[in-house]
Amino acid sequence: MVKKSIILLFTVLSILCSFSIVSADGVQQPPGSSDSSSEDTAEKAPSRFIRFAEDESYVYYLDKKDSGWVRRPYTMDKYVIEAWVKMVPYEYATYEMYSPEADDSRYFLEHYLVDPQNKKIQFLCEIEVEGGRPQNNIKQRKYDHKHWEPLIPESVEDTVYHAVVDKYGKSNEDNTWKTIDEIIDGLFSVRVLKEVIKMGKI
Repeated sequence: MVKKSIILLFTVLSILCSFSIVSADGVQQPPGSSDSSSEDTAEKAPSRFIRFAEDESYVYYLDKKDSGWVRRPYTMDKYVIEAWVKMVPYEYATYEMYSPEADDSRYFLEHYLVDPQNKKIQFLCEIEVEGGRPQNNIKQRKYDHKHWEPLIPESVEDTVYHAVVDKYGKSNEDNTWKTIDEIIDGLFSVRVLKEVIKMGKI
């Protein structure tokens, strides 16, 4: 008799526990509670743009993705910094919801070469973009060693120069020849340049 009572008691307790589990599972969570927790833990993708200056007309961003050290044309072991600068009209860039990654407003892209060793800058082109992506068929000014310009204090070029150098440094010790193809290409470029100079084309 005692055994039957104990078995009956365990049976009742098991039924009550099962009801409690079902009831707990059936409780509805507040809308968006699970989404918010996942959003909080998810890491935001790093921005490709660095905001480095502004004036009464524009806010200036450096494009980290397409900027960096490149080999100086017609040389084997000299490097300069290529820089793409996004110039956004002040009234757009200061808007609370503005993001340089998702930009459908009017802006300008300027392309520069920066020479930290000689403290000079060379302008290559300016692209005006109207509410979309820039075209890839823009004609740029060709590189010319005569186009290097000294810095004028507080000019746009001076501001760009210092922002780029602050980001990438004054020297590029990591760039070394990695393949024989690069060496051959560099030697060929220098040889062609010398032949052109002999012919009086430069």
